[in-house]
Amino acid sequence: MPIRPYRPLRRVISAFEDLVFPPICAGCHERGTWLCATCRRDFNVVARPICARCGQPGDEASNVCSHCDAWPAQIGAVRGAFEFGGPLRDAIHRYKYQSEYARAASLSELLVEALERSEFDPNASWDLIAYVPLHARRRRQRGFDQSRLLAKELADRLGLPCTSDLLRIVDTPTQVGRGAAERRLNVLDAFDWKGGPLNGSRILIVDDVITTGATMIAASMPLIRAGADRVDGLAVAREVYR
Repeated sequence: MPIRPYRPLRRVISAFEDLVFPPICAGCHERGTWLCATCRRDFNVVARPICARCGQPGDEASNVCSHCDAWPAQIGAVRGAFEFGGPLRDAIHRYKYQSEYARAASLSELLVEALERSEFDPNASWDLIAYVPLHARRRRQRGFDQSRLLAKELADRLGLPCTSDLLRIVDTPTQVGRGAAERRLNVLDAFDWKGGPLNGSRILIVDDVITTGATMIAASMPLIRAGADRVDGLAVAREVYR
């Protein structure tokens, strides 16, 4: 899968952001980098074996484990680039909750690493990049949509279009602290697709963190109803759910 370089405009914007928001490593607070090499070595790939579909660690690899066997057939693979913990957890929290949105570029590099690591079928190709959006109220409170920035960064690297036509129409409570069944009910019918027919398109949905996959699957449903042939999911981090 070819990874295309940034466009010149993105380089200019990145340089400006570095002047306004000097990079500081989220783990050790070293200046000059959003993630230093030492803290970066502490990132862990999700321990194998994993389910070939949902990516959940288990006792043995399976095409469809009991966790995802009820997912629609159009759902392909759902993956997190690394385990959610340590310096990566700190980086994501600073990105989301301290408005350090300039971290989007460095976090998107982790998504690229996951693709180059063949977390998906090496022959996988997508027509469109989407993302798990915030509700408008939450976006106003935070000041930006963290998944949108990640998706746009990744789309630029892959040379693919990024859509903003997937909307969160229900301001759902947080998923934190909820069990798998509660998570599914919490985000049921929370998303809608405002774009045109997708006519057999293959779509990659981007998010910051995935746990059970409930939010990712709920966001996929409007795309499937609009005619998407396959929807894969990719997040920066996976919180291992037991």
